[in-house]
Amino acid sequence: MDVRRLETFVAVARSTTLAEAADRLGCARSTVTGHLQGLERDLGASLVERGGSVNRLTGAGTRFLEYATDILDKLAQAQAAVAAAAEDGGGRLSLGATASLCTYRLPGFLRTLHRLMPHLDAQVVVGSVPELREQVGRGELSAALVNSATVPAARPSAVAPDDRSAGEDDRRHLWTDRVALVGAPEQVARPRRLLVTAPGCVYRDIAERQALPRLGRVQVQQVGSVDGVTSSVLAGMGVGVVPAVAVGPHLRSGRLVELPLPALSPVVTELIWNAEVTPPHVIPHLRRLRPPQPHPPTVPRPSPSAGSKEGRRLRRFPVGVVASTDGDAVRT
Repeated sequence: MDVRRLETFVAVARSTTLAEAADRLGCARSTVTGHLQGLERDLGASLVERGGSVNRLTGAGTRFLEYATDILDKLAQAQAAVAAAAEDGGGRLSLGATASLCTYRLPGFLRTLHRLMPHLDAQVVVGSVPELREQVGRGELSAALVNSATVPAARPSAVAPDDRSAGEDDRRHLWTDRVALVGAPEQVARPRRLLVTAPGCVYRDIAERQALPRLGRVQVQQVGSVDGVTSSVLAGMGVGVVPAVAVGPHLRSGRLVELPLPALSPVVTELIWNAEVTPPHVIPHLRRLRPPQPHPPTVPRPSPSAGSKEGRRLRRFPVGVVASTDGDAVRT
């Protein structure tokens, strides 16, 4: 029985649609369909109901899900145990990341790696998405965390033809982050300045292509990084596009508010790696990484009287804030 088919089936069971499962796995929807049909032929039973708008397991599929999950868990444990016994669980991982991810996602990801592989020596290099993809493809980096405003294609196009790039088995979707246009309360009514990150940053692209046309005539000022945008916005210098998870505490406290504009494109983050240079005992752990369980949406409470202290606090939130992920950020 093909392990990839088992992984595909589990992803389908945990997703609403086949397209969502394909995004989770970093592959085409046709690949998901082929794996699922092949597994059903192997088992001689239908696992997923056909014709519906959402994924629904059959009785056989629900029963098989327990075994498929257990098989994959046991296989990953066996691979990791054998590799750790051979190499003492150590090794070196050269890891790339964009500057924005270093701000709000890298610490949790490194905690996850340390929990899974306490003796792994992970060294981080910062670069742009095209640079990191090229370096992984050439084997100069073992792996990289890269983000984009849309789900990347199955194979990156920025790598030279003779270089190895991350295929379907060498990548994992880890996060989908909501993007917010925020400012200090006194700035959001009539913004005069849009604060942006450096060129090449996904949040710079979203700011210029999506937020700027909605703001009208405003000055655009570059302040470097997501941290720079956040600090400048807190100082009352203007409004800026940032990941909502990075400013959650400031939104909840009322120091920042979100402009009530149409939703901006979410930012997808994936881990890519080069299997030829990544330590063999590390790869099974990378393949088992999964996005965090989504938090339930925040439901606004009925507004108290305008004069009460609680009422004044709640009126600072014109747009609901999505709760940030916590803990180690990704599941295994």
